[in-house]
Amino acid sequence: MEIPVGLGGITLLVLAVLWLVIFVPGLSKRAQLKEASHIAQSEIRRQREIIKVTPQDQLRRLINTQRVFSSLFGLFALLTVSSAIGSALESAWWLAFWPALVSTLFFLFVQRAAGIKANQLATKLHRSRQSVRRSAQRDMPKSQGSREWMPNPLPSPIKSSTEGEMLEPIAQVIAIAKPKASMSSAEIDAILARRRAI
Repeated sequence: MEIPVGLGGITLLVLAVLWLVIFVPGLSKRAQLKEASHIAQSEIRRQREIIKVTPQDQLRRLINTQRVFSSLFGLFALLTVSSAIGSALESAWWLAFWPALVSTLFFLFVQRAAGIKANQLATKLHRSRQSVRRSAQRDMPKSQGSREWMPNPLPSPIKSSTEGEMLEPIAQVIAIAKPKASMSSAEIDAILARRRAI
């Protein structure tokens, strides 16, 4: 199969048209996209500056910083020891040893500074909580000396005088050890009639 010579030129022309249609508008819109993303990021930064960081948030950040830099210190300390051993065998390892040593010391310094700052902030928060508790206990009213039971006063609509005689007599109380003889059906009917009347 023979391929005509002009086919390569036509292919290049089609690719150039596709390039102009697809990629060139994207390049012109890229500046707009970059501007929009810059505006969004500046708005996010402005919102973060408005929000006040609480001491608890600051303590959490310091603890996270201490953890991250502690792990970085461990990794770079291992790298420093490895490069020191390598430099004993080959002198080219000295190029890796010194930057690793400087990085290790830097990570150690940042980790310790974050730990000290977190400790100070945690102590300050603990003292402020304790002072709030102490002031609340100091302001609390003193409890009464008597701890005996006192009846709960009833509200006025329920409270009524109980003076006078009862309209219905109280039932007789008999000892359980001496049960009354079995009742007749007339007595049981009278009791049930009184209960239904209530």
